[in-house]
Amino acid sequence: MKLYQSALASLLLLAGLTATAEAVIKPYPAGLIMRGKYDGTRCEAPRGNMAAGYCQVYWKDVEPVKGEFNWDVIDDAIKVAEDYNSDKGVSNKDGYKVMIRIRTGVYAPDWVKDDPEVGKITWHFKDTSANQTYDLPLFWTSAYQDHYADLMTEAASQYDDVDVVGGVAASMCMTVHTEIMWNRTGRSDVRAINMERMRALGTAKRYTNQRDFNCLKRQVRIHANKWHNTPTLFGSHLYQVYDYSDGSKTSDYAKTKELFDYCRDNTRLGKRCVLGNNSLRHDEVNDDGSVNQLLYEVAQAGDPVYFQTNVFKSDTGNFFGISELKGAMNNAANWGAISVEIPMYWDCSDYFNKSGCTQAVIDQRQNEFHTYQARLKNNFRPADATDTNRYVRTRHNLSGAGWVHNSGALGQLSSTSSGEVWGISSNDSIWHRPSQHAGWQRISGALVHVQVAGKGRVVGVNRDGNLYQRDRANNRWTGLAKPSLNSGEKLITVDATDSGVFWATTSSNRVFKRTASGSWSRVNGGLKQVSVNDDGSEVWGIAPNNTIWRWNGSGWSNISGGLKQISAGTHGNVWGVNGNNTVYYRDGNRWQSLGQMKAVSAR
Repeated sequence: MKLYQSALASLLLLAGLTATAEAVIKPYPAGLIMRGKYDGTRCEAPRGNMAAGYCQVYWKDVEPVKGEFNWDVIDDAIKVAEDYNSDKGVSNKDGYKVMIRIRTGVYAPDWVKDDPEVGKITWHFKDTSANQTYDLPLFWTSAYQDHYADLMTEAASQYDDVDVVGGVAASMCMTVHTEIMWNRTGRSDVRAINMERMRALGTAKRYTNQRDFNCLKRQVRIHANKWHNTPTLFGSHLYQVYDYSDGSKTSDYAKTKELFDYCRDNTRLGKRCVLGNNSLRHDEVNDDGSVNQLLYEVAQAGDPVYFQTNVFKSDTGNFFGISELKGAMNNAANWGAISVEIPMYWDCSDYFNKSGCTQAVIDQRQNEFHTYQARLKNNFRPADATDTNRYVRTRHNLSGAGWVHNSGALGQLSSTSSGEVWGISSNDSIWHRPSQHAGWQRISGALVHVQVAGKGRVVGVNRDGNLYQRDRANNRWTGLAKPSLNSGEKLITVDATDSGVFWATTSSNRVFKRTASGSWSRVNGGLKQVSVNDDGSEVWGIAPNNTIWRWNGSGWSNISGGLKQISAGTHGNVWGVNGNNTVYYRDGNRWQSLGQMKAVSAR
């Protein structure tokens, strides 16, 4: 790709043009992830062609003394992963990833628990025996949360810019396990004891449901402020509200949704928020008001979702073995997840007594799991395109197979992360494919340009420059008011967010923006095409001379490279095609070529 170092003289007249450094969100690992062993501080080593593996580490091991950190275990795992990727000939962005889960709660350092501003209680998990009894710091206090924020500051400074680190778990508001919305009062036998101690702390420090809820929200804000490039996992069951009298619990779907929406809000973690459930079984459903239903809805909206399966169990009535694991992976793939965390000892011939973890069994298991891993990766689907013969193609991932041929022939197209595609063929004909495996439908009308946002908003421009939006309830196009244009000037391209904000360009290369309420305003700049992602956080444009521009909130910043067309999608995807019909993917601060295409649409 030809790299333009400066814009043409006409573009230098644009107001507010600056060259800026960009924060690039890493794509979340798609496929199967090894959840790791949770009894101590340790990391999974790459094996079995898995997408990623966890470093499960205790806070007390990485920061035994306040402000003194020991990251050796994670650093060693990163080095092993980088060597593994190098040996396989893949980049660290595309290859095996190291996931970080710092276990806090009862595994916090003594200096945190002994801080008088934090406080601690004796807390039981399953029963009152010695090995089920812990010192639990009061994680709902601001002092504890301040210490966690400092921990995240240091961790992010170490790993936020490291390509091979694929994600970090949010774990501030936890007890023993990192399902951060449950388990405050332990198992049923000890709930009343634990709640009594959690409440017997005086007004300033006692546990309340509201303080717990506020802890979860602050956790989101901390990760949003510290981790700018690395996705954060927010894994849980449904949020649980506790009865102060006996520690009993009630699940709250609405509260869970509120927290999930809070995490996904663009002013916080946005697309860096990866929501999940940490105990999926083969016999669960996603239409019963459970967290599975909520996560399915999130996945259908185009946001990344993961599941962690149940652990292997052989007790009567609750069996969970390899067959059940396959069923759980099948559920996750069907529900739109892009990754599944599988149990420890997935690679053992006898996973109950944890024996026979040989290379032969690893190979056998990987062969058995291959289909599920491929389906999870397919759920990620970074882009759709039309090749130089106008045939429609799909790119499922960056490191695996190339562009997969699909039926259809289009000149311009737009797609969503769920696989819906709208496009224009010859004679301005409009075509629609509802999902990845559905057939094409001819849509009445004629357009020269069409775009679809993740939640189904479809907008387009016809040959006369008139603007239309699809009324999907009534299967018809509705004309919309255009901005005030000069004589002979007409709209050429338009794109929209889920909320109804439009960006458009004209035949005079002028740029306009429309609010959700329908008010148009001129935006400084001279561009022939603009692309905006679903939530409006990414706006990219192409100038008449094929230079690339990115909206910085108040003006356009010049981005190195040259493209004739660009597309901003979910998951931080930005794709484009240059004048030689080479398709490019934005990889960090550089462009990576991925074949020959005529037009591309990021999912």
